[in-house]
Amino acid sequence: MKFYTLCKKVEETAGLSPSTPKQFEELAERIFKHTGTSLSPTTLKRIWGYLDEPLSTRRSTLDILARYCGWKDYDDFLNGNLPEAESGRVGTKTINVEKDMKSGERLRILWPPARTCVAEYLGSRQWKILESEGTRLEPGDTFSCSLIAEGEPLYLDNLIHQGNQSGIYVCGRKSGISFLREE
Repeated sequence: MKFYTLCKKVEETAGLSPSTPKQFEELAERIFKHTGTSLSPTTLKRIWGYLDEPLSTRRSTLDILARYCGWKDYDDFLNGNLPEAESGRVGTKTINVEKDMKSGERLRILWPPARTCVAEYLGSRQWKILESEGTRLEPGDTFSCSLIAEGEPLYLDNLIHQGNQSGIYVCGRKSGISFLREE
């Protein structure tokens, strides 16, 4: 059943359901362009049942098909993980700092596990930490930031921590952040 589901995902990704020799060649070409690994049109014909031959699919072939659809490999697909998104819309709720914030406004920024900080906007993309909990950020730290997107990592540029230039700090690297405007 999972094998059939993977074939359907390949069809969705390719935007075609191969049923002719030319379509299998096109699918093989698309897979190669996306993964850098080639599968022969004949192998694809066997997988899709176009050829009346016994099917014994190699694990490496299944890995290639899963990678084509965005998974790391076939195990990643079988484990029910979501495919990696290489591009797409950024967060449902965003703040373009220069356009959407005024000096003195505050945001509470939250990310797992149980990390939170309150930052005050100083103007010109500059921020100051007022409160923090569960994070290395401390009250008094300052940073630059021009875009805040819910569900995405938050990159604090030019972080000054304990009076020292600390470079870039990432909040919510794996799971992203959420935020609330403070009164």
